[in-house]
Amino acid sequence: MRNKNKETLKNFQIPEEVFKAIEIFDLIEKRDRILISYSGGPDSTFLTLTLIKLKKLFNLEISLFYLFHKLEGSLPPKKAKEFADKLGLKIFIFEEDIKNFAFKEKLNIEEAGRIKRYSLLEEVAERKGYNKIATAHTLNDALETFFLRFLREGISLLNPPLKPKLKKIIRPLILVEREKIIEILKENEIDYHIDIENYSLKRTRNKIRHKLLPFIFEEFNYNLNKFRNFYIRFIEESKTYEQKLKEDIEKYIEEKNPYFIKTNKQKLLNLDSFEKREILKNILFEWEYEGEVTREMLSRMERILIKGGKIEIKKDLFFVSKGENVLFMKKKPDFEITLREGKIKINRFAEITVKKDKNKGFLPEEIIGKAKIRLRKDGDIIERDKGKILKLKKFFENKKIPFYLRDYLLVVEYKGKIIWIEGFEPFLKGKDIKIEVLKWR
Repeated sequence: MRNKNKETLKNFQIPEEVFKAIEIFDLIEKRDRILISYSGGPDSTFLTLTLIKLKKLFNLEISLFYLFHKLEGSLPPKKAKEFADKLGLKIFIFEEDIKNFAFKEKLNIEEAGRIKRYSLLEEVAERKGYNKIATAHTLNDALETFFLRFLREGISLLNPPLKPKLKKIIRPLILVEREKIIEILKENEIDYHIDIENYSLKRTRNKIRHKLLPFIFEEFNYNLNKFRNFYIRFIEESKTYEQKLKEDIEKYIEEKNPYFIKTNKQKLLNLDSFEKREILKNILFEWEYEGEVTREMLSRMERILIKGGKIEIKKDLFFVSKGENVLFMKKKPDFEITLREGKIKINRFAEITVKKDKNKGFLPEEIIGKAKIRLRKDGDIIERDKGKILKLKKFFENKKIPFYLRDYLLVVEYKGKIIWIEGFEPFLKGKDIKIEVLKWR
């Protein structure tokens, strides 16, 4: 089997469109560590073989990621493991009941699967040190997404269909037609999995794929080669437009980090209705938001901006207007880690160092292995001088800490009380332990 794999890879030819995408969109660099999102289908199988062929050229380190959705037609985890083993690749396999997750979160199956998959991909990449995540989206996917967003009022120069590069995510097959991928796999007698869900006309994307696009191709003499040229131009124009708009958007942004963007409320209120909606939409894109922004959503945001309140833009992403503050906020991460000596990495949030430092520390050594480092919770209390109890919420109010910062300050809990808050003197004095917050993720 090993010999057959070597022979297959020897004969496998990478399409010129892959090299074109890598060059135009600057997708791959020397010594990249790439985590491949694998499903077993033709596209992700092709992507895996492509990156193996490019491994020597770019000195790459590559591994596979597979999420078993527990849906009818999904590739069994055992098959994903066999595929990785045959190619000598490491694979990270997860299982998730996507139907149950979709029901709980009030999402459709496709969106639920996408959210869970990307969340786990980012978590593994962060934990294992992969600097890029490769997905197997093709030119066909870009065209389908274009029409999907067009039908839902989501097309914008700042939000092209399936950007070739977004944060850690790269899409090396984005200029390759799916038909070409199938043809190359068949020529090389390479097996792949077929998911029957891709043929269900209950999904809007499948209706576009199997009904709308064949009609357009036949009746209007349109083809994927024409769309490829349009797509490249669209991405290039969007970059130019985005760069020019960034300077204008910065006038409205007062503070930005991975968890919230704070805007200048008064400047927004001085704009007319159209300008308000455009600036709000473009601030979302500035934050690399890749979802749909409908007219209805923008109207709701405009009303909240004026009257105050909070709305959910999508799962775990909120728009908040409170007093003089207007923010786009992500839901705070949920973690609770036992305090130990040394570096502690909190995925996609912070990196802290806990040191034993006699006479220079500020917490007692007894808390090591017993205290917990986390973010605040409802009902948290602190013990001040002579046993006086104060609610953490009241402490923040007394110190005039803005509401949007309170959920993101690290705290240490010991014996049911908060003994340390990031940026403040400890409430339990000592001379042994020092905590340093090194950086935000």
